Amino acid sequence: MRLNGAVDKLLRSKTEPGTEADKRVRNEIRDRASDLFDYTELCKRALGEHWAKMAEKQRTDFVATLQELIERNYIRQLRTNLDYEVTYGEEQVEGPEAKIATQIKIRTKGKSTNATIDYRMLQGARGWLVYDVITDEVSLVRNYRSQFQRIIASSGYDGLLNRMKTKLSEEKEKEAKEEKERTAAPAPAAAPKG
Repeated sequence: MRLNGAVDKLLRSKTEPGTEADKRVRNEIRDRASDLFDYTELCKRALGEHWAKMAEKQRTDFVATLQELIERNYIRQLRTNLDYEVTYGEEQVEGPEAKIATQIKIRTKGKSTNATIDYRMLQGARGWLVYDVITDEVSLVRNYRSQFQRIIASSGYDGLLNRMKTKLSEEKEKEAKEEKERTAAPAPAAAPKG
């Protein structure tokens, strides 16, 4: 999992939030995540029978929206705690699918927490890509599927996509507001000479 090492190095780079350097690092992390994840397969499995009923344009829009939401969340979560250790375990390959087991040890405020994370992968034209992440037996695909089914049942596909786009807009607005506040804050006073 060379990509995890590259992402870890990017996350640990010290950049001031909102700066051009910070934006460059975030874009590099997103690029690495795109090299690792098969967002189309994740969406297809999470939407189940609804995927087949969607037009190609709807699928493309849905994948792009969910991808941006996942990547933003991924960066935010990883940047909140950089004191972790990853141990790669058993790999199981069955035809075009594979599972890689990992153990994560996270240290926060003097306490350690262990988590088991399994990556479900599918081999395709771009090589092995992750389509599901299972953290302590909770599947990302199953979690999304139950949420999506519930929302589609009450609001239809358009209602689901509107909710996702609204959440994305809210996150972008919050990020823009935080950046504006950072840039408007007065610079720290210089130490007196003497």
